[in-house]
Parts: sequence; C-alpha cells; structure tokens
Amino acid sequence: MSDDENIPTLTDLIESEQHITLSDLGLDDDPVVSASNPDDADIEIDATEVELVVDPFADNPELEHSVRQILDKHLELAWQEIRLAIRRELNKP
Repeated sequence: MSDDENIPTLTDLIESEQHITLSDLGLDDDPVVSASNPDDADIEIDATEVELVVDPFADNPELEHSVRQILDKHLELAWQEIRLAIRRELNKP
C-alpha cells in the first residue's frame, strides 16, 4: 500500500476522467486473494433452506410513498446533473 497522505479521493479521480487503477486507490496492483482458512474454500451453501424475505411495503403504504419521494428527488437531481454535463460537453471548443 502507498502512503495514505498521497491517496486522492475517488471523486477526484472520476472528475479528472482518467483511468483508475488499484494503485490510484492506494491498493496493491496485484492483490493476493486467498481464504484465511483453507478449509473454508470448499464450503457449500444449501439454498433450499433460505428464508423468504418479507416485503416491507406490503402493509405499509406510507413507507413506500416516502421511499418513492426520496427516489423521485434523487432522480430529478441526477437528471439535472446529466443535462448539465451534456451541455458542458457540447459547449467545448
């Protein structure tokens, strides 16, 4: 790993529109990935016993409405940012 003080934020890298590598993020370019316990590598999961997740919106229309409002707000902000980015790109000399 490199020096923590020289690591740019991910936002800086994205805004500079350059290719982001693991070393840019302060990580090793060739990480060694291995199981901490060699016996864990052969674990099998039985998916037949998975519990069904209850729909949190089924009996709670107020929660669904709140979530939809949040999504609508963020979708609108995202759309405004996209339009602004396109305008900037089109106005480049």
